[in-house]
Amino acid sequence: VSLTTGMDSQQLLLVVVLAICFIGALLFLQNSKNSSNNDVPKKKVKRFDTFTWAEVQKHNTRNDAWIAIKNKDVNDWRVYDVTDYVDEHPGGENILKNMGGDATDGFYGPHHPQTTFVMVEEFCIGKLAEGEAPY
Repeated sequence: VSLTTGMDSQQLLLVVVLAICFIGALLFLQNSKNSSNNDVPKKKVKRFDTFTWAEVQKHNTRNDAWIAIKNKDVNDWRVYDVTDYVDEHPGGENILKNMGGDATDGFYGPHHPQTTFVMVEEFCIGKLAEGEAPY
């Protein structure tokens, strides 16, 4: 066996190892790119509709929970779908008291921090139609 043949075998082995590493890296990057796209949650389409009071009242269960809150600054009623928030509510079951109804008094109560007023906007789905206030 000559020294040249040994060098050729070593070079061939090096080329094969480098090729395998390169292909592996490409597959890893491709897989990472695909999985990162799948991990991104699909953004919910934000709807903003106008509802009647009767429509709000139909959504009065833990699995379908809407509330209406009167915005005291602009004298306007907003409707919120809080279904996904019921189990996370720091006040526990208190959120269930106003499902399908007016949650204004509870919402503006002293137990809610200022951050609540910003956070709740995530759940806003619309407003009450003009003349549809519960009182």
